[in-house]
Amino acid sequence: MVVFAAKGCEEQLSYTTMDYEASSRGVYYHIHVEGDQLMVENSRDGSDKITKKLTEAQVNELNRLAQAYVATTSGDTENPSDAADYDAAVPVTFVIMSDSYSRSAKFDRGSPPAQLAPLVGRLLLLAETE
Repeated sequence: MVVFAAKGCEEQLSYTTMDYEASSRGVYYHIHVEGDQLMVENSRDGSDKITKKLTEAQVNELNRLAQAYVATTSGDTENPSDAADYDAAVPVTFVIMSDSYSRSAKFDRGSPPAQLAPLVGRLLLLAETE
């Protein structure tokens, strides 16, 4: 009975989608994860869209990292920097959605909040590898 409850809790915390979008004048980079599908775009018109299938281990790792982030934050995270306001940095919007929670974060590209850094780093690595 306890194993069933633990498994149910784990499924409840699983993400349904993740989005990482870095967008500024002349820069566009979008990663979208839905289940075991990872999509990467480098252009706003989607002409260079690449879709990859994630392994079960990769999906489990993203879930673990997403759960760690959700557990350490009580809500959305705003960008502590204003560098994007004067074109010194590319602004990033990161959103995690599930049936039971949603979190969003805004930060400068290359400078995610400490709680989010492991998840963003892993997501970027998965997007860049074949």
